[in-house]
Amino acid sequence: MRTVVLAYHEIGAASLKAAIKNGLNVVAVFTHRDTPSEGTWFASVARIAAEHGIPVFAPDRLDHPIWLERIRDMKPELLLSFHYRNMVGAKVRELFPAGCLNLHSGMLPKYRGRCPINWVLVNGETETGVTVHHMVDKADAGDIIGQKRVEILAEDNAWTLTQRMATASAALLDEVLPLVKQGKAPRTAQDESKATVMGRRGPDDGQIDWNLTAAQVHNLVRAVASPWPGAFTHAGARKVMVWRTRLAQGTGKPGEVLSSEPLVIACGTGALEILEGQSIDGVWSNGTQLAKELNLLPKIRLGSPIKSSKKKTTKVLILGVNGFIGSHLSERLLQDDSFEVYGMDLHKENLGSLTEHPRFHFVEGDISINREWVEFHVRKCDVVLPLVAIATPIEYVRNPLRVFELDFEENLRVVRDCVKYGKRLIFPSTSEVYGMCTDERFDEDSSPCITGPIHRQRWIYSTSKQLLDRVIWAYGAQRGLRFSLFRPFNWIGPRLDSLDSARVGSSRAITQLILNLVEGTPILLVDGGKQRRCFTDVDEGIEALYRVVANKSGNCDGGIFNIGNPDNEASIKELAEMIVAAFDSNPLRPFYPPFAGYQEIESARYYGAGYEDVQHRRPSIRNAQRSIDWTPAISTRESVERTVDWFLQQHARENGFVVDAANATPRAPRTRTPAGSA
Repeated sequence: MRTVVLAYHEIGAASLKAAIKNGLNVVAVFTHRDTPSEGTWFASVARIAAEHGIPVFAPDRLDHPIWLERIRDMKPELLLSFHYRNMVGAKVRELFPAGCLNLHSGMLPKYRGRCPINWVLVNGETETGVTVHHMVDKADAGDIIGQKRVEILAEDNAWTLTQRMATASAALLDEVLPLVKQGKAPRTAQDESKATVMGRRGPDDGQIDWNLTAAQVHNLVRAVASPWPGAFTHAGARKVMVWRTRLAQGTGKPGEVLSSEPLVIACGTGALEILEGQSIDGVWSNGTQLAKELNLLPKIRLGSPIKSSKKKTTKVLILGVNGFIGSHLSERLLQDDSFEVYGMDLHKENLGSLTEHPRFHFVEGDISINREWVEFHVRKCDVVLPLVAIATPIEYVRNPLRVFELDFEENLRVVRDCVKYGKRLIFPSTSEVYGMCTDERFDEDSSPCITGPIHRQRWIYSTSKQLLDRVIWAYGAQRGLRFSLFRPFNWIGPRLDSLDSARVGSSRAITQLILNLVEGTPILLVDGGKQRRCFTDVDEGIEALYRVVANKSGNCDGGIFNIGNPDNEASIKELAEMIVAAFDSNPLRPFYPPFAGYQEIESARYYGAGYEDVQHRRPSIRNAQRSIDWTPAISTRESVERTVDWFLQQHARENGFVVDAANATPRAPRTRTPAGSA
């Protein structure tokens, strides 16, 4: 009989083995991907399927048209579900002419629904069992084929009971599957008057209410003991896990410590001895050791946490914090006492007094080397921004492999850490992902991402970023990663780059242009400077990014945001003219050489072979307007004036000029090899 099996977890693994043992022709197994937060302590259905040469799949939805078609192509007859977590809808069930059967870990009609093994322990039952029944639209409500009872022992916890339930499941299947194959399996309707339905349980359901009886608290501990998340209480503000208990003698106020050696706690009725436990930041220990570690003396009361008067902060990890975006964003976040910033970078010259801020924590390091620090802080923080990247056109051509290694491979590790630890990721995409798109305005949701032939190495940055965007999106869809992507469009302002980086050709266009003026060399206009861009003031860009980080309305999850000023479009030549005007009007202008004019240069000669460019890059900002109520207003000319002034002030300080022009002494400019721009 051609059979499709849906299975997961310990009982699913035992049941799959039973199906194979009973001679069913299992043509495919569908399971779930393991969730990192659950660990992998239970048997792997996928591994068992692979060992028997059975194809195994883990789609999010069985009823997706693609999977319906694939299952139909398998020509299946029978569907068996063993601890599969999702309901099987009618569209799937109708593909199986021999029927659809489910194995439930309870004695139906009692304990329908979620977590029956945990619930029977919570409720102090002395017996449970397993049931094979037909699937219908209502969960666990179909006709029963067979059942097997399982005694719940006094010493049972969720794990020991699960193991015995797995054995009982295999034994029940050995009885009913031969009858199913022969078409002789009995059907008994369930008595709806006796049905009980249980809901989902989560880690928070493990909190101990000491007002309950000692037996009830003891049963809760048994029901969620390791490897489940565990029962817990609080000693002051410290969370305490309670792994094993037994009933004890004594009376007192609920939660009161009656004895610390042994550790006995009063309940609403009776008392409970904690045999094994663990403070949230401590090691697993016996009750007496736990009492000593936490200084639990008689009369102290356990219970709900004492709320700290300290305001809870959102911890933000910024990798590449010394950069243009990272340094500005840190300043903006720290204006809001809701945020605490952890940062890493190779240097800290742009951070200034930030390094002294009590909510700013900096370490000098390299994400390629300091992997343990990065992973630890991803785990520690709430929001992660990996801003480390090579983002200058000349490097795309000179060092394409290094661009890929840093921009894609290193950042992919950070993305995977965010998935592993369930952290929110805010990823710096780029306006360049749109490549040579011909849309008048680049739209996050509809514009195609088009790049040139593969020998045009200029696009390696674009395609590396685009691929990572797609991977992040897939992690969001498949693994529940919370993310937002932002795409800066030509942000300009103080701390954009350094003139030293421009001297080696590794900077953005505006910095190259300013360097030409500072050194008295001609402004080089690549391909005539005809390329048009939309320039955005860094303060406005950072405000938009701050709102994405804050995500106060929750609208930013899963969103992609162009952050640019569509009204500030100008060609590189027009930008150069604005820079010359700002330079000429600056108080420090007398200390620099005369303007050397413009010089046009071909892109291949300036950047090298493999360069290619797009003539316009204008954003739609509909997503930002709708989700974070952001519309930029600062003109390019105003931003240029501020940017030029910052660079000149910086250069004056580095070269011994007095910043006050009235008292400054002119010096001859240093002679440098001309550097390109645009």
